[in-house]
Amino acid sequence: MSAFEFVFSLFGLLLGFSLVEVLQGLVRTLKLRGTVRVGWLTPLLGLFVLVDLTSFWNIAWAARDDIPANFATLLLGLAVTGLYYFSASMVFPDKPEEWPDFDEWAARHKKQVMGGILGSNLIATAAVLAPRPETWTLGVFAQNGVLLGMMAVAAFGRPRWLTGSMLVGMLAFYAWFAWVTLGR
Repeated sequence: MSAFEFVFSLFGLLLGFSLVEVLQGLVRTLKLRGTVRVGWLTPLLGLFVLVDLTSFWNIAWAARDDIPANFATLLLGLAVTGLYYFSASMVFPDKPEEWPDFDEWAARHKKQVMGGILGSNLIATAAVLAPRPETWTLGVFAQNGVLLGMMAVAAFGRPRWLTGSMLVGMLAFYAWFAWVTLGR
């Protein structure tokens, strides 16, 4: 078993549980169609969490040769995947029938969702970039800075349209990134 396989056996589980949290919330919501107003903000939050989680999985794979199997790595990974799980569990209400307007739920909980995702990304970005100064280019910092800035605006911006715009912008960024890296 490689160091990556050892470390990722734990974090793959937590990331998988995070994906299940969001997908389960989506399924519960679809079952309540017509009973609750879903709106657009909660589904956008859910989609963003799913896509960002997937991007982290991809980053972990790309950095697999540089991931040591030690206690510090396990703690760092626990912080990242724990924040992802927290965020994923906050996207949809546990009792959706008690929330007639899901956009209201999203407005009240977006700080927790996006704050957790922002924290995960800050930790992961620092962990990947810090030991590799050769990767410190203007392009890398600009790309990460824009994405992390949009996450912060989505978390703390007041109007719902602003949060929604940031979510759409970040999803567009990930779509572009998927297109650019297609075949790699």
